[in-house]
Order: sequence, then structure tokens, then C-alpha cells
Amino acid sequence: MKKLAFICQKGQESFIEPIVNRFKLLTDAYQVRYYPITTQQEILAAIKWADVVFIEWANDVAILATQIYELRKKGCIVRLHSYEALSGFPQKIDWAMVDYLVFVAPHIRDIVKGHIPDIETKVKTEIVYNGIDLSAVTQNTNLSPYDIAYVCNINHKKEPALALQIMAELVAFDKKYRLHIAGAFQDQRYEIYMKHMAREMGIEGNIQYDGFVNDMSSWWNGKGIILSTSIHEGHPMNIIEGMARGLRPMIHNFLGAKGLYRPEWLFNTVFEAANLIELYGKENHQDIPLQHIIDRGWTLDTQVAQLTKLVEKAGKRV
Repeated sequence: MKKLAFICQKGQESFIEPIVNRFKLLTDAYQVRYYPITTQQEILAAIKWADVVFIEWANDVAILATQIYELRKKGCIVRLHSYEALSGFPQKIDWAMVDYLVFVAPHIRDIVKGHIPDIETKVKTEIVYNGIDLSAVTQNTNLSPYDIAYVCNINHKKEPALALQIMAELVAFDKKYRLHIAGAFQDQRYEIYMKHMAREMGIEGNIQYDGFVNDMSSWWNGKGIILSTSIHEGHPMNIIEGMARGLRPMIHNFLGAKGLYRPEWLFNTVFEAANLIELYGKENHQDIPLQHIIDRGWTLDTQVAQLTKLVEKAGKRV
């Protein structure tokens, strides 16, 4: 039985936990341990125990792990999401110690190749999209086109000012529009700005701040649109989670978005976004977002199946 260790910097576990739990069910094939890393000694312990090490995030944990000689004798997979591509971390990882570098989307691989042109000669690369456990999701029975979900921690990458501009256009058209924000402010500047600007725009009553939400399954109820105004993403789970419930995505056209989503879900300007949202209120497309997830293989089943193949091949680089 193969011993499989998942290691991830403590506090960054949300993407990897469903994968770990699914691998733990494969009891005939794997003995699985999960290591939330806080010290280098914990990385060493995981590597010594495992046959294959799966490193979540290509960050400083991956840098430290690939400096440990013991890893040469083990299989190793590193998964890179998006922020790491811009961080300088990948340039410091010893890719000779890694079997597979997994990207969550092709455009993220392209960004890394811009910094490390020969990355694909240093390590085998694979695209494995994020996936959602559809068995744990219930589609919304009520999809209000006036109730817009905005799911993210508020920071500069998410470009929340753009969301306010869109809401101002929508409220000028119809005062029933409401933006529901699930996520914490990670910079007090944005909290000050957003609350001030909403008052100045006259839309203060149309913005609801729910902060960090423990019960997201209930929170999604009633919303009909998932809005993303991010300027940079890999393969964002907040959009997938909304789509799985039938919400129509409205996505700022970040680099790579055209390769992931239908063109009628993308916008470049505030006015395009407002027009698309207004148009949605006159149409019924509940089944299309979910079907898009299924057609693209953005499910936990597909994700785990693809990762299982890599785990089985890992360790054969020497």
C-alpha cells in the first residue's frame, strides 16, 4: 500500500482538504496522512514517512521541501494555483526533485513560463482543473436575478471598486438589485472606501456585508448571479461553487477567462456587466452553468481521478 503525504502551509488548506478526504476513502490503495505545516521539521517528518509527497501551493513550503535530500528517494507532486506564479517562489524550487508540477489552468502555466522559459524541461507539467463535489451541492430552487453573490475576501486582487460601479449602474436601472458579500476585509482601506463610496453613490442600502460565512450552503439560497471583478485568477472556486447551484456567472475578463467560460459570461466594462445582468433577468438559464461544469470536468471526481494517475506515476523520475 502506497503511503501518500499531503503537505500544506497551515492556514491555506481550503483547496486541498476535499482532495485529501477523497484519497482517504481509497483505503485499498493508499495510506494517507495530512500535514498542516508550521515548521521545517514537519516537512521532514512527512517526507521521511511517505512514498509520495503532494505539496499544495508552490510557495516557501515547496522551496524548503525540495532542499531536503530525502525527497530524492520519493515521488513528489507540487500544485501551483495562481499567486505563486507572480511571487518568485517557482524560481527558488529545485524542480529536479519534483515529478509533476500541476497547474490549475493553462494561462497560469504560461505566466510561469514567462519567468522560467525552460520549466517544461525541468519538470513534467500537467493541467488539472479545480473540481467541486457535486454530490454535496443542491441547486437553488429560487434564482433571483436581483440578488447578486460576491464571494471573496476583499483585497486589491478582487477589485471591489469595480463591483460598486456595477451596482451603481444597476440600481439606477432598478432599485431592487442587491449585492451580497461573503468574505472578510483583508485591508481596512477597502472597508473605509467601500462603505464611504456606497453612501456617496446612494447605494448603501443595496450592499450587504455578511463577513466570513460558516454555512455557505445556506448563504447561496436565493442568489441568481455570481459576480467576479478580479483582475487576476487561476481557476477560482467561488465561481464554480455558484455555477454548481445554478447561478449565472458574470466575470471580469481577466487573462485566461476566455479559455474557461462562455463569452456571454464575460465583461470588459462596467456598462457591459450591467447590461448582461439586466438581460439575465429576462432569461432562464439555470441548467447551463451546471452543465458547463460537467462538460469541462470541473468536478472533484474528475480532479481526483487525474491526480491519482499522477500519484501512481510519481517516483519514477530517476
